[in-house]
Amino acid sequence: MYKYGFVKRVSSVVAGLFGKTRAQRRLNRDRIRYKGLISTVSETRLPRQKYAKKIPVAFCFDARGTKMAAVTIKSLLIASAGRCDYDIYCVVNADVTEELRDIVRGIVDGSGSTVNFVVGNNDFDESSRGKWPVAMWYRLMLPKLVPDVDRIIYADLDIIFFNDLIDIYEYDLGDNIIAAVPTRTNMYINSGFLLMNLKQIRKENIYELWVQDSRTHDYYNPDQDVLNYTLKGRIAFLPLRYNFQLSHGSRIFKIYSEAQLDDLKHNLVVLHYSDYIKPWSKGIRPVYSEYWWDVARKTGLFQE
Repeated sequence: MYKYGFVKRVSSVVAGLFGKTRAQRRLNRDRIRYKGLISTVSETRLPRQKYAKKIPVAFCFDARGTKMAAVTIKSLLIASAGRCDYDIYCVVNADVTEELRDIVRGIVDGSGSTVNFVVGNNDFDESSRGKWPVAMWYRLMLPKLVPDVDRIIYADLDIIFFNDLIDIYEYDLGDNIIAAVPTRTNMYINSGFLLMNLKQIRKENIYELWVQDSRTHDYYNPDQDVLNYTLKGRIAFLPLRYNFQLSHGSRIFKIYSEAQLDDLKHNLVVLHYSDYIKPWSKGIRPVYSEYWWDVARKTGLFQE
């Protein structure tokens, strides 16, 4: 249990009583909850020889998500400069035109990394998806869409990277199918950042299981629930630094130990703006939005 967790929880509840809107009240709580939990770590990393292989990474989006994808990819390239390069796979739909693809290509050009566009298939068209776009299912299509890739890292678009992905790419999955960060005491994982063993998924026909399960269950968080329930016992749990979510709320002090939160502060890799208010929102923005905007300005795609 985090040493000051109780104090922060109580203080945040009081702060949340003030504010005219839900977003303002949430911001007031988060300013107290998350104060001092992270710091910029990129400048303090130990030097290392550049990683010999390109690391496969996937992002999935439609036309509306193109600029957000560009910011996330830019942050990854900045965080990894001189340390490693990436084979970036962008799973998109037909609405992502060549003009939009050129936006992402422009981010990657000259970096040493490569970008590949793959169009999502129709296997999940009959699957339940609630309020979410069909692109939500694209991450589960990766075993089929990139058949020559044995393992891959997937990341959502509302993410900023603070460090490279060398260590997580080399992570020993053992008999597990994926690795992710748990977000509840029952070890339920968030699907916004994943290490996926595509080779084993294909070998065990797990892809077909996902398609069937997604069609027969009306899940609240469809893709995330499919992963949690079909892979129970086959998920490796990653440290919090690989998916620090701003939607954790005060339960962050119940789920994670003081040692884990100290590790987060000094070794943060993934900052995930997973709450309903985003850095690019008009008006109220979440805590730590300045990190997103620092990168967004460098893309030339956003103006405050």
